[in-house]
Amino acid sequence: MKKYNQFEFFRFVGAFSVLTFHTAKNTDFYSKIPILFQNGTIWVYFFFVLSGFMLSYSYLNKEINIEHFYLTRFFKFYPLYMFSLLLLFIYSLKYKEKLIYSILMIQSLIFGKATDQNYNYSAWYLSVLAFLILIFPYFLIFLKKYSKYFTIFTVFITMYTYYTYSVFNEYTENTYIYHLINYFPLMHISSFVMGMLLFYKLKDINGKKCYSAFTVLYFLFLILFVQYNDIVPYFSTLISLSFVPLIAFLYLDNGITNKILANKFFVYLGNLSFSVYILHVPIYHIYRKYIHEIDSYYHFSVFFVIVFTFSNITKTFIENKGYKFLYEKYLNKAG
Repeated sequence: MKKYNQFEFFRFVGAFSVLTFHTAKNTDFYSKIPILFQNGTIWVYFFFVLSGFMLSYSYLNKEINIEHFYLTRFFKFYPLYMFSLLLLFIYSLKYKEKLIYSILMIQSLIFGKATDQNYNYSAWYLSVLAFLILIFPYFLIFLKKYSKYFTIFTVFITMYTYYTYSVFNEYTENTYIYHLINYFPLMHISSFVMGMLLFYKLKDINGKKCYSAFTVLYFLFLILFVQYNDIVPYFSTLISLSFVPLIAFLYLDNGITNKILANKFFVYLGNLSFSVYILHVPIYHIYRKYIHEIDSYYHFSVFFVIVFTFSNITKTFIENKGYKFLYEKYLNKAG
């Protein structure tokens, strides 16, 4: 199966944008960053669309063993996720009774717990993704057997989710409403199935070199649109939709942009994206407690170097080796 490494760079950009969003708000340079890279929430929607797209790419044309699928996905992210929770004990032992929500990855289902400041609040994305992974095999069957109805469903749920967000966005001073429209898993199904449908529609289209130019031009357009748009409310599924052309152009491109983005360095950065995403919050808490507030470019740079270095170590010794150990212990024997 062909590898689409051109997505890796954007995975890293997304992870870095989330890191900046969570840690650099007290610095002078934060306000000068383009909004697309300043607002980490935007990139979480990108991750949901890309997850649906890549899972469909991996499983659309083959039979899926549901138990095997669940375990392989779980083994990929849970060891490092648990390590990130253990790191937080260096920061504080308070509120440990709430830890059970994070261990079970149900914080996005419990109103008010998705971004609990005492734990890894960036992991709400992982909690939602776990829910989406659970339902993916059944959506895949739906897509394979009834693609026409799946398309109708995707259009409907995308419009309905945007409408729901628009209505309740005026009442986000209420914590529960804010949680409902931003973190509750059902509000992100639309982004996920959007990615699934996108791959289904593109799978038989041949790539062309001209998509290199389309990729660059559209990404520049997206930066400017997010920065200067004051006409259309840019939230919820509109964010997801805005990434659809970018993902499509990246997938169809077999020109110079593809070759540049697929080089080893960018792939290396993309491979670190999950580690950067899931570790930056606990390391941020530790840095603030034992070193300094991140209130300058200097401290942000030092902090990022620490996160980047740590991510390299955990990628090798926890993410990769943890997956290999669990796979060999529980799946190789079964196979």
